[in-house]
Amino acid sequence: MARAPFRRKSGAREANQLVRLAEGLASSKSRAEDVYWERELEAAVMLQLENNDEDAINRALDKAHDAPDATFDALADMVESLTESIMLDSEKGQQRVTLFCAPILVWGRNQIPAKKIPKQQLQDIAVQLSAHVFSSKAKIALADFMFAPDQLPHSYSQSRELLQNLGAAIRERTHLTIDPKTVEDAPDVVCDMRMIVGAFQVTEGEPFYAWQETTTPVEEARQNTLGIWRSQGGNAIKPLLVGFPHELTLPRSFFSACRDADMASRAYSIGASVQYLEAVTHVTPDKLTAVIGGCWGNGLEEYRIGFAIGEDDDVVHGCVWPLVSDEGDDTPVVEEIEALLRAANVGTIILLEEQLPLEFCDDCGAPHFPNREGEMLHAHLPEDAETGAVHLH
Repeated sequence: MARAPFRRKSGAREANQLVRLAEGLASSKSRAEDVYWERELEAAVMLQLENNDEDAINRALDKAHDAPDATFDALADMVESLTESIMLDSEKGQQRVTLFCAPILVWGRNQIPAKKIPKQQLQDIAVQLSAHVFSSKAKIALADFMFAPDQLPHSYSQSRELLQNLGAAIRERTHLTIDPKTVEDAPDVVCDMRMIVGAFQVTEGEPFYAWQETTTPVEEARQNTLGIWRSQGGNAIKPLLVGFPHELTLPRSFFSACRDADMASRAYSIGASVQYLEAVTHVTPDKLTAVIGGCWGNGLEEYRIGFAIGEDDDVVHGCVWPLVSDEGDDTPVVEEIEALLRAANVGTIILLEEQLPLEFCDDCGAPHFPNREGEMLHAHLPEDAETGAVHLH
């Protein structure tokens, strides 16, 4: 998904300097010039991170949205890389320690668990990650908690603190213990993600991932790694999610893994929604109607898909397809959504041409979804639906 800066207050002169350096890097025309701007930007960002000055960083990210060229990406890349990866000195040379995430897409009729990972299962997951995802040179440590996205660190400094704690765990050849009392409650929703979080350590210059150690074309090697991880890693994770259909995505460095999972969750949520409705209403997909509507704020911001049974006007369920920065009404997003609905055997698919508002429920904050008449409605399951305590959004 598009990068979303952590929330902030302010910070002026330092923010302007960060934007200036990022703009220099984005507009550089040679590798030699790149090296200069990268060095200056790295030093400036590191100073703010070490001072825990998130105000300056986040203000700079806001300002960078309005700057020329790829200024925002240059700044965000640097902030993220310095947040999720640190260098440590050792007798064996400099060691790079990097925060990573192994996301899981999941849905269920009951509340999806977010919980402590038992010691044996944690070790099984670590073994599979070491054997199939990370390079033979990497050492890893895991946090012993399966996180929901809302339970992950909310700031760059918190992310960096988690990385440092995991780095200490690697040096002690153990895993990181998380006190469940320090973790906020996970939202109760039908379709969500769960995250296994850890860190890996390699000597600087050594490969990080298994696909870096092969001569196979890179993307093919990544897909091979993903297939093995879904098979072998899936067996290790399955006991944590008994009764909850799920799909593993590729473990990678923290921010990119979370973004990749966000992107994958858009398609996953459509199939999961159809399966969920069939499970709780016993209505087969061919009897469902899906209504696709573009919702506008400052331009087209997302598509919402409202599900109804047959020709009924009531919305029984819905899912949201947020747009990333380079998507709009002139990109083939709708065609992709329609293809996914057809693949799920949805009987009727309706595309609304009008611009719909970004409406939310005043009471619970849940998004409203379109019916076939273009009305934005709160989703309500039929009274006889066989569901647990799960919310629809």
